[in-house]
Amino acid sequence: MELQMKALITGGFGFIGAHLTNLLVSRGWHVTIVELKEAVPCVPLPPQNVTTVYGKYYDQSVLRSALVDVDVCFHLASSVGPANSNERVIFDIETNLIGTINLLDAVRASTVRRFIYLSSGGTVYGGKHSEPLTEDMHGSPTCSYGIVKKTVEYYLSLYNKLYGLEYNVLRLANPYGVGQRLNGNQGVIANFIGKIISNAPIEIWGDGSVIRDYIYISDAVEAIARAATVESKNELLNIGTGIGLSLSQIVQLLKNEFNHSFDVEYKPGRGVDLPVNILNIEKSRKLLDWTPTVDIAEGINRTVAWAGQQTHAINHLA
Repeated sequence: MELQMKALITGGFGFIGAHLTNLLVSRGWHVTIVELKEAVPCVPLPPQNVTTVYGKYYDQSVLRSALVDVDVCFHLASSVGPANSNERVIFDIETNLIGTINLLDAVRASTVRRFIYLSSGGTVYGGKHSEPLTEDMHGSPTCSYGIVKKTVEYYLSLYNKLYGLEYNVLRLANPYGVGQRLNGNQGVIANFIGKIISNAPIEIWGDGSVIRDYIYISDAVEAIARAATVESKNELLNIGTGIGLSLSQIVQLLKNEFNHSFDVEYKPGRGVDLPVNILNIEKSRKLLDWTPTVDIAEGINRTVAWAGQQTHAINHLA
């Protein structure tokens, strides 16, 4: 009889973490989540095989209880996003860089066999590159968020050399889908849908030509889960679709989904927004035996349907 795998997920109530928790539990894992007490899961979590430890993921007293008999640590938590990290550089370093080193020190002294780190498929590259981006391209991050993510990647390589810590790094594209917060600053598709439903104008920084790689949440967490168990280790892996879509194309797809018109407001472009970011995912296809299965039209259809259900429920209770 196969032994039950045990995972620790930092940020397990978040959009990615909650979906990953559901996927792992459906496959027989037990999941321990480290999350802040005020956090609320983005999607409902399973009633069994989930333990929640409240506190900061880099707090040693929290980790002592959270890391008991854990096989795999999935590090998803982040205290800042790309857009606001340059205004909170010291906080970013203290929580996301030094905090992660504290986590790594606790992990290497535990039963954890593999560390899965969620990096950034956009901000670690930065600068100007030929598209699509491959993992061996030298990055030039333009925000603290990307600098910290890339620095943690270097420390993972160091900890592997010093202590034999086994890891995989996933450089994720722009995830979207059911459960993503409609009023959040991250997740342009969810943000746009939230604005449309509340009859507020969509806000676009620039002229709508910025191109990104969007991946549906079920495809993203499938890749994350596979990175924990595949033979390949100590790898940098792009996770996306390999397909670029402009903000204007996203707006058109949303127009196809809604039966009413909505306003779009264009604002001056931001320096942090690179013109194009598309990931080459051939390495992940090969090493993870994985490929994305939900195309953008289907993914937006699912997300809009879910968002409509949330709005109906809120209006019904009002």
